[in-house]
Amino acid sequence: MSKQTAQKEAIRQAVEKLQTVDLQARCTLLKLPAIEHGQLALRAFGNDYILKSDTFELLDAKTGDAAKEVDRILMLHLLLCELPLTVSDELIPFRDFPGGAFYLEPFLSRCVRPLVKRYGNQLTELQKAVTRFDFQPLEIGDFSARIHGLGCLTVTLVYRLGDDEFPPEAELFFNTPVRRAFCAEDAVVLASRICFGLF
Repeated sequence: MSKQTAQKEAIRQAVEKLQTVDLQARCTLLKLPAIEHGQLALRAFGNDYILKSDTFELLDAKTGDAAKEVDRILMLHLLLCELPLTVSDELIPFRDFPGGAFYLEPFLSRCVRPLVKRYGNQLTELQKAVTRFDFQPLEIGDFSARIHGLGCLTVTLVYRLGDDEFPPEAELFFNTPVRRAFCAEDAVVLASRICFGLF
């Protein structure tokens, strides 16, 4: 199955399940804005979006264009979460997710390694790239930022410069709501969406 076909199937399945959900109640549970006039207006990945509650289309609020399919899938999967989400700044490593050990290699190869390969010791460029997202700077490593994904889900990037002995390295952590809302596979998608958004 191609990536495009897999994404369309993921969207189809999610929409089918969400058609039986009380979306207003679900938004309250997930700490999302209320639905008004059949639309959910929200901030995600540094952009303003509108989710249409009848068709579950995700649109760019400024242009009206369809959002990236990966953004739509993550939004729909968040709405499928039946657990209440509480905003938290606790940092959770990927290996602590159920199934994290199984998906660790895809997580590293799709998220962490490409980021380190792209930036190396070019910290100024990385700091500039992070401004594409909504983020909060932290004081961990040589550079760190808590980057907003969607809803109350965040990914924290910790970057350490290399030297004569050690190469540069990056670590990605998730806040508690990510582990409650997403499986390990969705967490990989969330992290890779942010990492490739920095390219």
